[in-house]
Amino acid sequence: MNTLKKQKGLSTLGWLLVLIITGFFLLCAFKIIPLYAENRFVVSALKSLIDPVTPLEEMTDGEIKRELSKFYTLNNVRSEGPQNIVIVREAKKVLVTIDYETRARLFEDAPLVRTLDVAVLFENHLDSSAPEKCCKPLSKK
Repeated sequence: MNTLKKQKGLSTLGWLLVLIITGFFLLCAFKIIPLYAENRFVVSALKSLIDPVTPLEEMTDGEIKRELSKFYTLNNVRSEGPQNIVIVREAKKVLVTIDYETRARLFEDAPLVRTLDVAVLFENHLDSSAPEKCCKPLSKK
């Protein structure tokens, strides 16, 4: 009977390579996931403006910005991007737009790849005439 004399499985170098690749993807996830989590708070803030008691058309620009700012403070939104609030008033609707780009540096202490950043662009739009389509980018006409 023949017995196997070769080892099956990964070698030490193979395991090291697997750990390095896994570590890279975990590091990327730990840097990128908070960006998306913060944008969820921006979306929630826009959805909180849809109030049947006080319609968006009756609120002033200052009141809209104050409500969003309160929501950001309560939910610890710290980046400067969501502060880019643009309010456009038309005849029978109000458009609140929060478009921003945020970046995360993946490796801050590694000299060779220190300039490797991830940029994420978020487009959040609220149209008072179509509140059910909240927070998705409006089609450009």
